[in-house]
Amino acid sequence: MRRTSRALAALAVLAALGAAVVGGCGGATAAQPASPSPSAPPPSPADITGIVRDFTPSTGGDAMPVLLVVADPGSSSSVDRASVRVTADTVVWMAEGSRGAAADLGAGEQVAVWFTGPVAESYPVQATAGVLQILAPL
Repeated sequence: MRRTSRALAALAVLAALGAAVVGGCGGATAAQPASPSPSAPPPSPADITGIVRDFTPSTGGDAMPVLLVVADPGSSSSVDRASVRVTADTVVWMAEGSRGAAADLGAGEQVAVWFTGPVAESYPVQATAGVLQILAPL
């Protein structure tokens, strides 16, 4: 009986550790998911504000642009680098407040990005842009 109790306790500990590992590898969600607004970019601080250092354009089909954004030094960004996927649902804003499009994006531009959905905790983090604002060219 005592042997069975120890075995069950060991299995319970292993199950708890397994659940913790699986939960930790699943990625986190953005603190405040961006809800695209038809009238203006979100009032909350962006998840990352920085320069687009690498730009992989869409190649047709379902492929969408991917940006490597490096945070500005001294910015209040939640991460220092992010690989950001732009989707058909991403709302793009221009600096002056007008709506933009994924075609307006390119390397060297300063952007603010609000993530939506899960954020892969790799380095750099991988996320989807809910809202992206092009602030200025480099």
